[in-house]
Amino acid sequence: MSALNRRRDPALRLVSLLLLLSALGSLVLGMVRISFSPVFIAELQRLPGLGTLPAACVNGGIASYSGLSLAIGAAPSVNAACLTRIQDAAQASLGVQPLVLVAVLAILGAVGATLWGPRWHRLTSGVLSTCAAVLLAVDAPNLAQAFAGHFGHGAAAVTSGPDAGLWVVDGLLLLSVLAQLAVSGLVWARGALAPLEEPHTGGSTSA
Repeated sequence: MSALNRRRDPALRLVSLLLLLSALGSLVLGMVRISFSPVFIAELQRLPGLGTLPAACVNGGIASYSGLSLAIGAAPSVNAACLTRIQDAAQASLGVQPLVLVAVLAILGAVGATLWGPRWHRLTSGVLSTCAAVLLAVDAPNLAQAFAGHFGHGAAAVTSGPDAGLWVVDGLLLLSVLAQLAVSGLVWARGALAPLEEPHTGGSTSA
């Protein structure tokens, strides 16, 4: 490894490590939000005497599952302005979501590869980060089915979808991958140009 590469490698590891740790920290943000179905809200508004749902329920959703709660099977964060019986939140746990758990383990693996990995740590960290981002993005919409299976027919009144935290985590993971690719590209370019520079650096001998 050249002196320039050796100087760049610790800086790249630090940037990648900060991005990956930020992604881990962002797992406490809402990843999936449970809201009332627009169809249910429209039907409720047509029924006389029932009135409408509170604005907090319509705009803020019912509950929000963080990446951490989905990985360990914990209860969601309940919108207290919408629901008054917050003590029932524990019953809304969907249990451990395998794909989310694997994604978290992949991020931890990427952190480990960045800290202690050998020469190919960039490839290992990049692959693990990409896998984690894809797993989270693919699994978030599918959690609607898990929610329906857990709560039965009552789930027809609600809908679930990705929350802002999902895009924050995926964005940080993709930034980490892009940083790895950018530096790897620079290293490859310098290696490819090195033979072209050698004739200019070597001196010629004369009799």
